[in-house]
Amino acid sequence: MQPKKMNTSFLYVAVLTILLSLGLALFIRSSAFTVQHVMVQGLKLSPESEILKLASGVQGQNLFLFDQEALKHKITLHPLVQSVQFQRKLPHTLVIIVTERTPVALVVVPKGVLEVDTQGIFLRRLESWPNNDYPVLTGINLKDTVGPGQNLANPSLTAALNLLGQSPSELLSQIGELHVDSLQQMTMYLRSGVEVRLGQANDWRPKLNALFQLVSDNEYKSFQQGVRYIDFTAAKPVIGR
Repeated sequence: MQPKKMNTSFLYVAVLTILLSLGLALFIRSSAFTVQHVMVQGLKLSPESEILKLASGVQGQNLFLFDQEALKHKITLHPLVQSVQFQRKLPHTLVIIVTERTPVALVVVPKGVLEVDTQGIFLRRLESWPNNDYPVLTGINLKDTVGPGQNLANPSLTAALNLLGQSPSELLSQIGELHVDSLQQMTMYLRSGVEVRLGQANDWRPKLNALFQLVSDNEYKSFQQGVRYIDFTAAKPVIGR
């Protein structure tokens, strides 16, 4: 008799589990979880209205069953959006968490100034100078037909961004302009007005670290006003006055 009781109990549990699972699935699919409100978090550069416009199609869909990949793809078409995550606030709110692309440099073009990120992606065209003063890249020729969100894929731009990416953060804030010539030789202009001739390289760290140590040295600061250029193209840096 004992085995029969055990089999009956197992059957009851199995049926109850199936019914609960079915009920939960139907409940999740019901209108109780329809997306009625959309919130956006993580924005610093992008207008919230632009992200909400891209996500407008999700309203009215089920909070658990909407196509997340399709909505991510749609939102990341915005040039300032790098990645997207979703969070649900039951019962009717979808939270869109945006990670934005960060400008690291400005490229001067005939019709304004372009913001670019570390990968050389064109973020925004500015008609006036931005509030955040990033290093200005010059000597880079770009087609004026490029649009926001495109990777500019320019060798000179890639070389310049490679240098900036290897710069100590304390030195980066002192760089006013970085000029790239046709041979991809680099000349830097510090905000103090000093020209720094860097030449060519792939690994810029030794020169940039040496430059930072030099301009941070108290002895250098004592005669900095008379310095016109620092030449790092030779084995040892040469200071010109």
